Amino acid sequence: MAKAHFLVSVDGRVVTKNFLPVLLSASITKGVDKTADAAQFDLDDSGGTLRWPQTGQKVHVELGRENGAIRIFDGEVDTASWSLNRGSGSVLSVTARSVSLKGKAKASKEKHWDSKPLKSVLQDAGEDAGISVAVHADYADMVLDWEAMDAESFIAFGERLAREHGAIFRISGTSAVFVPYGKAVTGADLSAFTVTRSILLSATGFAPVTDRPRIKQKVETYYDLDKAARLAAQYASGDKVDADLQSGFSASSKDHADRRAKSGARKASRDKAEGSVVINGDATPQPGGKCILSGLRAGVDGTYTIKSVTDELSRSSGYTTSISLSEPQGKAGQDSR
Repeated sequence: MAKAHFLVSVDGRVVTKNFLPVLLSASITKGVDKTADAAQFDLDDSGGTLRWPQTGQKVHVELGRENGAIRIFDGEVDTASWSLNRGSGSVLSVTARSVSLKGKAKASKEKHWDSKPLKSVLQDAGEDAGISVAVHADYADMVLDWEAMDAESFIAFGERLAREHGAIFRISGTSAVFVPYGKAVTGADLSAFTVTRSILLSATGFAPVTDRPRIKQKVETYYDLDKAARLAAQYASGDKVDADLQSGFSASSKDHADRRAKSGARKASRDKAEGSVVINGDATPQPGGKCILSGLRAGVDGTYTIKSVTDELSRSSGYTTSISLSEPQGKAGQDSR
């Protein structure tokens, strides 16, 4: 197995050699339900000799395998904290995120659009926040009858539209993407990743199917002005259960209701499985892509959607990758013995 690759720079200056003697752990986390990527450092602060980090400092991190896949993080420090106890001693913890939480991206805005494509809406909202937005072709030309930011930040606005369209919305620096699950913004499919016992270190909290999130169909109501009646849109999840789920707040139009119903049904399918695996460090798996579990056990083996990945380099465990899974597919949750 190739050696781990680790690099960190602060404000453009490579400081890897300075970090390694005091590094307890370093991690990069990316997820489909996380608008911003995160990097976390725990540093040995014996004697309180480390200089206190300043928020806003630019951070670049690379973690992966030499001559292999590398996970890259670019962002800025947003939190520094300190702890002291008998077990771990004095620890300085630093968190960085891929979007500035001091900038215009979290500023509340009032704005609306009439009969505009989703791509134009997101790019217009992003321009005000200083962020360029790349929208996947599946959504780019979808015309919205009416949309508004009602005292919403660009971050909150993008997250809401992603929920309503069943998309992934992520920001990195001054760029954002709005893409379907399992797709890159270029339109290419994300590669599936296979986990076998040979690379597995641990599996925890595995429930290939849990009943609470499961629904027969998602129901969204809306008011039809022409018919002067409250109507409903439904979208079937494909699951063999009896319960429907209806939102408490009506959609603004039939198109809006259709989008919310479809997104809600798909979310229910994703949420009906949970669990995580830890493997020997590998930066190949991507959030939103597929993970195939093979040779673990009947009932667990099958295909899942990757919810989040965390690459970690630590003194105690070396380089590991934790993969959080959802949305069972194929034989997942089935034991035919």
